[in-house]
Amino acid sequence: MESYLTAKEAAEYLKLAERTLVRLAHEGMIPGVKIGGQWRFRRALLDEYLDTLASESVATSGASPTQVIDAPMEEIFTVDQIIPDIKAGNRPEVIHAMAEHVTGLGLVEDQSWLEAALAARERLVPTAVPEGVAFLHARRRAADKFPKQFIAMGRSPNGVVFGSPDMGKTNIFFLLALRNDALHLRWLSRLAWIVRNPTRLGRLMEADSADAIHTAMLEAAGSLPGALKPTGAPAGR
Repeated sequence: MESYLTAKEAAEYLKLAERTLVRLAHEGMIPGVKIGGQWRFRRALLDEYLDTLASESVATSGASPTQVIDAPMEEIFTVDQIIPDIKAGNRPEVIHAMAEHVTGLGLVEDQSWLEAALAARERLVPTAVPEGVAFLHARRRAADKFPKQFIAMGRSPNGVVFGSPDMGKTNIFFLLALRNDALHLRWLSRLAWIVRNPTRLGRLMEADSADAIHTAMLEAAGSLPGALKPTGAPAGR
């Protein structure tokens, strides 16, 4: 399993002050997890973060950020995109169930491609984090594969072993299919912020229906801190 970088090591890798790195991680702007009360970072995710920043720089050249990097949760995350009790006992079954569900909704045209892309991303480095949540996505977004960008969610009450660094089971699976890297990073940061809070995470686990899960997610999104609040106009529709 890939080893983790300490905050000091990650700060040196990103050429940031350690205090700045920790602040950005706390705000959900840089992918990291707390293990034993200390921030830890996967190099592969930091590389993806750097790739995304580079893509955002190119994408926003000559355009305002709101034209490029935002989309409201109400548009990209709907009740029918939630599986409240996913029937899966291992990682391949989770990937298959999620891909099958969104394909059935017409959100993806090629289920085989999506399953292969998600599996390849998980082989590179698992997307599960110690909170019992995973953020499934392809290594590279492919706009032509998605008639409409979306976020889907599956929930396993009993949990599935999915490669979390704490070796625990994963209960909640987000599938992000967004049309540019900048928007992907923004929503990945928002979702990470939402599930980092035990109370918000508990509401998602205790909700008794897809409607209740959806309501809990919208309420959580409404409490996002300033740096993560939606900036207005949707992008990449």
